Order: sequence, then structure tokens, then C-alpha cells
Amino acid sequence: MSKHNSLSRTPLKSKIRTFLVWYGATVLGFILIILVVLLTDKDIQSERILNIFWLSIKGLLSATSFYLVSLIPYIIFVLLKSLFKDFKNRGWPGLLKGVSLKTITPVIFIWGSLQLIDEYRFGEQFEYEWDRSVENRSDSIRNSFALDQKQRGMHVMDLESDTTDLEILKVNNVEWLTFVPFISQQDYDTPSLSGNSGPRGIKRRLRRWQNTIELADKYGFKVMVKPHIWLNNRPGNVWRSSIRMTNEEDWQKWFNQYSTFILAHARIAETVGAEQFCVGTELNVSVMEKPELWLELIKEVRKVYSGKLTYAANWDDDLEDIQLWDALDFIGIQAYFPVAKRSAPDLEELEAGWKSHYPLLEALNQKFNKPILFTEIGYKTTRNAGKEPWEWDTFNHRFYKRISHKTQALCYEAFFNTVWQQPWFAGAHVWEWQARGTSDGNNNSFTLEGKPALNVLAKGYR
Repeated sequence: MSKHNSLSRTPLKSKIRTFLVWYGATVLGFILIILVVLLTDKDIQSERILNIFWLSIKGLLSATSFYLVSLIPYIIFVLLKSLFKDFKNRGWPGLLKGVSLKTITPVIFIWGSLQLIDEYRFGEQFEYEWDRSVENRSDSIRNSFALDQKQRGMHVMDLESDTTDLEILKVNNVEWLTFVPFISQQDYDTPSLSGNSGPRGIKRRLRRWQNTIELADKYGFKVMVKPHIWLNNRPGNVWRSSIRMTNEEDWQKWFNQYSTFILAHARIAETVGAEQFCVGTELNVSVMEKPELWLELIKEVRKVYSGKLTYAANWDDDLEDIQLWDALDFIGIQAYFPVAKRSAPDLEELEAGWKSHYPLLEALNQKFNKPILFTEIGYKTTRNAGKEPWEWDTFNHRFYKRISHKTQALCYEAFFNTVWQQPWFAGAHVWEWQARGTSDGNNNSFTLEGKPALNVLAKGYR
């Protein structure tokens, strides 16, 4: 009995050992690839490589998809080993049978399952007639801002050195480009900010922005620079709004670090001629608990930057209690207000939803005598976009969540039919535009590229 048990356990141990070797080698391979990329990137300061490397590894190990992808080499190995065994034992007939059962049949099953999922995801019936008459086919932006002082903005990511994306944005009446430099923070409760604020990092970012703005200037685009903190560790799903230090010494260290980055970006914004600068984005706890330090930072920014200033408060913050508005030019709001109580709402419900937020917005305007600027507004291409517009488009959402071009388009239409018309409203910066033609419209993310909502935006911005 003992001998039999030993023999039966040996193959299992061997399989586990083989799996661990393959899996470990795959993970190590990914890690080595990251290290090689960092070491060969001449734009990264040598003293920062180790920090960026560890941050990259932590991000990789926290992604569920990474562990699934790492299984692929082992699965291929097991499949090839099994097919070789089929051929060895039963020749070509055995190999053909093995290929049929172990490769073709699973592939057909997976393909059929994906087709059913796509049928579900793309099952919406929405006939939209594109209105080309609202598009701007001239050589430059219309500069409607000069007429009504409303900003027609778009957050732009990864703009290249050609004008393809700028041309598309111009055609669709976008007049402001919103640049989003990210500042990395390790933990939400310690002063652990890092980023390219040194001479080399500033020089590199300055060079990149100068190249982009040189192209944008040919069209007449204006620019807002809007730094975001990227929080690396998020226990309990905390986010940048929850950043809170545990003692006064750490608060001072955090503000010193943050001020270094903000002033560096403000100087770049001044050098490249950006018309507007946002001193912070969604940092509610620090704004409410340390307004005096924020007001001091705003004074320092004014010394190095001559354009307009704002702060981007989240829609559900205590907006009337923020003590920064008097020191700024605009009341900036990340406008992810819920405007529907159900999924797939109609236009009437969405318009009523926006009107329900009028009292707050009007009270802010009257109290501080400052125009309201939506520093960010955006809708995913999902049925619940009006109900939970703040919901981030995760990997799982992209895989199974139903796509709704209709809801996204109606959300924008309701916004332009209501808030956009108000005299206290100074404009909006839409989230988002991913450059390089990364969207064909068949996704449920925020991007407008290839979707009816882009034409709705063109109409509203015109």
C-alpha cells in the first residue's frame, strides 16, 4: 500500500514541479523585460530606475490579468507535450485526433462563447444619423471661446508628433487641450510623492509639450495643464481624495513635495504658453484640513505662472466650504454628477437630473462670484453611464458590460441642453481622448473616438 501510494504521488509531484518551473520562468521573464526596458530608456534618470522598477512590479503583481496571462506558456507546453505523446503512441491518426479534440474543439468552443458574449454586449439597437454639417472643415478652430468665453476642452493622452488627432479634434469643435501629467504617490497616508521634477525630467517634459503645442498653435488650440496624483497603493479602495497625513510633520513634508511638483509644472506651463493651470485634482481631505497651506501654494504658483488658475474639486465634495475659490479664477468641478436613477434612461430623465443640480451650482456662483468650470466630465459607453458616471472602466467591465452608444450620446446631449446654456457656466473639459487611433468605437470606455457621442459633442461645442 505504501509503495502504491508513493508511486501514485510521484507523477503529481512531478507535474506540480513542472508547472512551478514554467510559471516561475514566465513571471521572471516579464520582470526581466521590464528591467531591460527601464535600463535602455535614456530618458529615465538612473537614480529613479530602481523606484520605477519596484512600482512597476507592484502594479504587475496586483493585476489579476497578469496571473492569467502567465499561464499561457505552461498551457502551450502541456498541449504540445500531449500532442507529441499522441503521435508517439498512435502515429498520424493519433496526432490528428489529438489536434481535433485538444485544439480545434476548444478553439471553436471559446470562439462561440466569445460570439455569444459579443452578441450580448453589442445587442443594443441604436440608429444614429451623423450630422456632418456641424463639423469644422476649415484650417483652424472656430475660436467660439472669443464669442462666449466657454471652454470647449478635451483631455488628451499620448499625442504623437503628427497632427492626426489634432485634426480630428478640430473638426469636432474642440478648442482646448487638457494635458494630464501624473505625479506618483506610494501610500495615501505618508509623504511619498515621486516623479520627474528634476532638471532632466523637466527638460524632457518641456521638450515634449513644446513640440505638441507648436503643432496645436497652428490650429489655434488653447491648453490647460491639470496634474493628477496617481496613488499606487489603495487599501480598501482609498483614492487621492482620501490622502491624509497622520501628523503635522508629515503634512508639511507632503506639501513640500507636492509644491515642488506643482511649481515645476507651473513653470513649464508658463514657458510653453498654456492659458490655464489646475493647482490640484480631487484632493478633498487636504483642501478641507489644510486650506492655509493650499492658499500659500496658490500664491507661489501666481509668482511663476501668469495664466488662469483653478482647482478641480470632486462633484460630491463640500463645494461651498472649500476656502480656495476666492484665490482662483474658476470654481473647478469634476462633474460626475448622477443624472439618472436607472440604466438606459431617456433624454427627459437626464435633463431633469441635470436640473436637479442647478441649486448647488447657482449657489456656488453667487456666493463666490466666480464662473463654474467643469474641469472634467465624461460618460462611459454603458447603460448605467448617467446613473454612475464616476464608475471606472475596469478590465471586467470591458469584457462583459453591455455597450450603449445611445446612453453615452444622450448623456452628452442632456448636458448641452441644460448646463451648457447657463450664464454662470464657463465650459467643460471632457474625459477623454486616447490618441493614436486606439478606439474603433466598439468598447464601453470613456473615449468618444468612433462613437455617436463625438458628433453630439461637435454639435454642443459648436
